[in-house]
Amino acid sequence: MKIFSIFKVTKRCFSIGVIAILLGSCGKGVDVPDVSHISVDVKVKPFFQDLFALNVDELSSQYPQLEDKYGNFMDAYSQKIIRIGDPKDPNYLGYLKSFLEYDANKDVLEKCNEVFKDTEQLEEELSLAFRYLKYYFPEQNIPDIYLHISGFNQSIVVDSAWLSISIEKYLGADCEFYEWLSPPVPVYLRSKMIPEKVVPDVMKAIAMTDFPGKKQNEDVISHMIHEGKLLFFIKTVIPGIQDSLLFDYNEKQLDWCRNSEAGLWAGMVERKHLYNSERMVIQKYVGDGPFSYYFGQESPGRAAVFLGYHIVEAYMKEHPELTVFQLMHEMDGHKILRLSRYRP
Repeated sequence: MKIFSIFKVTKRCFSIGVIAILLGSCGKGVDVPDVSHISVDVKVKPFFQDLFALNVDELSSQYPQLEDKYGNFMDAYSQKIIRIGDPKDPNYLGYLKSFLEYDANKDVLEKCNEVFKDTEQLEEELSLAFRYLKYYFPEQNIPDIYLHISGFNQSIVVDSAWLSISIEKYLGADCEFYEWLSPPVPVYLRSKMIPEKVVPDVMKAIAMTDFPGKKQNEDVISHMIHEGKLLFFIKTVIPGIQDSLLFDYNEKQLDWCRNSEAGLWAGMVERKHLYNSERMVIQKYVGDGPFSYYFGQESPGRAAVFLGYHIVEAYMKEHPELTVFQLMHEMDGHKILRLSRYRP
């Protein structure tokens, strides 16, 4: 089982406008395959509703039914996600009762029920993304999809047979809970905590699980290209995703990156940072932050990842014979850079 906090939740419901955002630009400049013949029908299982529907005074009789329904997910949820211990522990039901009765969790549940009251379009978006995934990776298994509340611990949890989403991490950038947390969630991260990020984050978690971050070289450019590959993967399975959602940038930030791309690249070359392997230097280029350290405070965070994506994009355009499968298995970032003929 792998657990991801993917940033790395609007007060409107998920069902409003998501398809327009994800599909509005579908096919623009992208060779999008026909996947209508691929049969995938995702049904989201609202585990959080089943859990909080338990009567806390009758847990000894009701809990076994929930455990039978969700199998080993219940064990993973208890021990790895909300961390209340092993369900076999004699004191477990007492810990579970405390979790269910905690007032803050009740408030979060109310908000989750409001934002995710209708999962039909979420299921449609996941089904379409998984069809593209099956097109490019036919052997890929489609996991059961659960929705859970984690106490703001994780975003996506992936196991071999299931994948679960911490929906309280996607309640909208203006959700008051993020300000109330201790410490509060930084403003630059809240922009990613929106319902529209659920499907891209699910696909990113799958990519991170199936194609872990092994690199032939541990340096800045290799990390940039690895992150770029993850974004290219997301763009492949959600071909209509808008750049603002892909890069987590607003239009002003996108324009800045587009207009500054050549200068950013020249600056990295001039500083001789491309092949720098110092951990802190790498983090300052590809780590989350309100801005990119070496590019100035007017830059958005992770601007080097914007470059990494375009290097990968150039590489695939230069070599149309390559498949996405081959790209994701190519661990030599230096090779990708060299063969991309990247010239911003």
